[in-house]
Amino acid sequence: MEKYYIKDGYSEKGPLTVEDLKRLKINKTTFVRKEESAQWVQAESLPELKRVFKSDFRLLKYSSLAILAIAVISAIVVTISNINFNSPSAYVPAVEIEDPIPPPPTIEFTVSKQEKRFLRDFFKDCNLSGAKKQLVKACNFSDSNLRNTAVSVAGKSPGPFNLGQVCDIFDYCYNGWNYVNDPEGVEIVEYASTTIANGLNGDCDDFAVLVCSMILAIGGEARINYAYGHAEGHAFAEVNIGNTDVEEYISKRYKKVYNSGGIWTRSDQHGNKWLNLDWFAKHPGGKYFDYTHGTTFYIIQRYCIDFTK
Repeated sequence: MEKYYIKDGYSEKGPLTVEDLKRLKINKTTFVRKEESAQWVQAESLPELKRVFKSDFRLLKYSSLAILAIAVISAIVVTISNINFNSPSAYVPAVEIEDPIPPPPTIEFTVSKQEKRFLRDFFKDCNLSGAKKQLVKACNFSDSNLRNTAVSVAGKSPGPFNLGQVCDIFDYCYNGWNYVNDPEGVEIVEYASTTIANGLNGDCDDFAVLVCSMILAIGGEARINYAYGHAEGHAFAEVNIGNTDVEEYISKRYKKVYNSGGIWTRSDQHGNKWLNLDWFAKHPGGKYFDYTHGTTFYIIQRYCIDFTK
């Protein structure tokens, strides 16, 4: 009998049978791999798992019919309650006004400064490992194709560097992203311009590099983090927002996925706030990866520093 593993947050769960997957109520976008395979794919791409979603479809259909019936009854009740039986004039039905998204706030920030000491920095693990050099090289934000793409995307929210531009860039990358693993046993950090050229395909560090590079290309400051926890590593980007108040804009722009849990940021020694841009978070400022420690890489300054939770 074929068995599978699924992504459970930031860890794996399995091996699981098809019946197990059905009981867990996985959705079509859940990342799944077969027991004998290292390749992660979305559940809907495996033909043998289609029956897992059939019952969900029937439930959705009946739920939709129930909701439709309630909506019709509610509309009738509202219509009757708004009728003035003593007036021959036509009634005006109640109309729900959607709360508009406010203009995106301009982001004012101070470029972070890092005190470099040759001997101390030379012996840092993040320098000796070559990770910093690799990320700085991959974030080729001055590449003309990448710059043109970033400007085109950010142009939807024109003006000085603002939160709308950050959200436009995140949405461009997040909505178009296709997760693809690196080769087994090899860690590849792709150039940001190459990731655009290949149609937004790659893993978490490729996503972080692309988001960071596009923000740098339009005049913002972004950094990349390698974080570790529960025997698993992850990469994510952050953008420097200074002390800009971003919750109202983000909560209204992303109201379908915003859970009212607040905006997730981290502060540096200069008082700047850094907004989480992790693709696991689903929107800018979403919840952080559950890390215990990691390393932050400042691309412009060519600097790295370790952190703990």
